[in-house]
Amino acid sequence: MESSRVSAPSITEEKDEIISETYSLTRNFIMYELDGSSVKVNTKAERTLRQVGDEMLERHRTVLNAVSKRLRYSDVEVNEKYKEYLPDERLFLMLADEIFKDTKENWGRIVCLFVLGSILARKNEDEHHGEHIEAIIQTIGNYIASRRLKWIVRNGGWDGFVGFFDNAAFDYNKVWKGLVFVGIGLTSIAMALSR
Repeated sequence: MESSRVSAPSITEEKDEIISETYSLTRNFIMYELDGSSVKVNTKAERTLRQVGDEMLERHRTVLNAVSKRLRYSDVEVNEKYKEYLPDERLFLMLADEIFKDTKENWGRIVCLFVLGSILARKNEDEHHGEHIEAIIQTIGNYIASRRLKWIVRNGGWDGFVGFFDNAAFDYNKVWKGLVFVGIGLTSIAMALSR
């Protein structure tokens, strides 16, 4: 009698699953921030991202509003690094690079990427009738899937994300305090862009 083995998913399959979920999370969160509660929650990761993203928006509303108000699409300098991107995408990439310029990674900074993407999507909807929402969603997904994937895999994938924020011992203040420094960097970018 042959015993059947259940094989564990390969690293490639695990990465592919995380990448796929990254795009799904991005789309769900952006659409939720644009359209509200009419957007269905399909996974624990989506529910967690909404809760943490909403809390981040609430706790850092002043900084995030300042960033949003100062962003001017027409004033974005075409940096060689970003020249092939639309202005919305360029802004996101510049802000994302600022968040991670000290190379420190954590789940709070990952959430910040989604929140900033939602701010850019809202701004695009208000000023350009949502003309580039899909491009923004793809840019966020691409950025996370290409530049943050190794860290996400090492930290348990999106299940690790849920576990991190569901942990009863989790200290929100520690994450938010770290994001104050991110906020200062984002404000300085926004001020530079608004000149």
